[in-house]
Amino acid sequence: MIRPFSALLLVLIGCSAPFAADLKVDRDVVYGKAGDVELMADIYTPAETSAEPLPVVLLVHGGGWRGGNRQAGAEVALAHHLVPHGYVAVSISYRLVGRDAEGKLVNQWPAAIDDCRQAVRWIRENAEKLNIDPSRMGAAGDSAGGHLVSLLGTTDVAASGETSTRVQAVVNIYGPADLRDKATADAISGNPAVKQMVDEFVGEGPTQAKIDASPLLHIDDQTVPILTFQGAKDALVPYQQSVAFDAALRKAGRDSKLVMYENEGHGFSGPTFRKMLLETRNFFDKHLKPEDANN
Repeated sequence: MIRPFSALLLVLIGCSAPFAADLKVDRDVVYGKAGDVELMADIYTPAETSAEPLPVVLLVHGGGWRGGNRQAGAEVALAHHLVPHGYVAVSISYRLVGRDAEGKLVNQWPAAIDDCRQAVRWIRENAEKLNIDPSRMGAAGDSAGGHLVSLLGTTDVAASGETSTRVQAVVNIYGPADLRDKATADAISGNPAVKQMVDEFVGEGPTQAKIDASPLLHIDDQTVPILTFQGAKDALVPYQQSVAFDAALRKAGRDSKLVMYENEGHGFSGPTFRKMLLETRNFFDKHLKPEDANN
């Protein structure tokens, strides 16, 4: 959704240490096409080439499915935090909801998730070139990006023999989990600005798209470990969304952890943001580097 903290990265990290110099960034890499639109990624890798394939984390920005970009502050900070600790990070852009010259909505559901899934396939199919292990892929995103990566952990649209679109671990940073106009989505529907974003993304009323686009409704025995961060004072994505998502994951016997920051809203900064970065890395270390977790 809308992220008031995304304008300046330094606001996000406060007085934390400078970004690591021991990484390199390959910008504007084309990971796919949607019609005539080239889909771009920035790829962050360690400055020194690893002798072994590394785990990889896909980063997906927020912005209400209609704004933001792959160089948003949260994604850049996540990349700079993870890569020096033995990861490759791939931050992507995806098609955003907008209006054409005639005022008609474009890039509605499922454009954004289709692009995210295309990125997952592209990463796996280019594993050797990227020097990554395609079986150790995580995904992290904030707000609308958190919603999209949650779908990457709860669904897989690949047919038999096709490249999987499901990742192995997800960090959901205050992303909505239920887009229906009932249950926990009542709080979203009560906010006219947020309701407009949701309706433009998936259509007005009780659409099938709202069901298809709700991660909470797709939890099954293949759902991957999910770590969710949420601010209790979030006025855009109410905390009840994350509570319900975590409860549904646990009821299904899936690995889930909810970190609730009581005094935070929609966007973290300073010490809270630094805590989130550290816990995110610990989570990915546990699930994408099991050999390290056992040492």
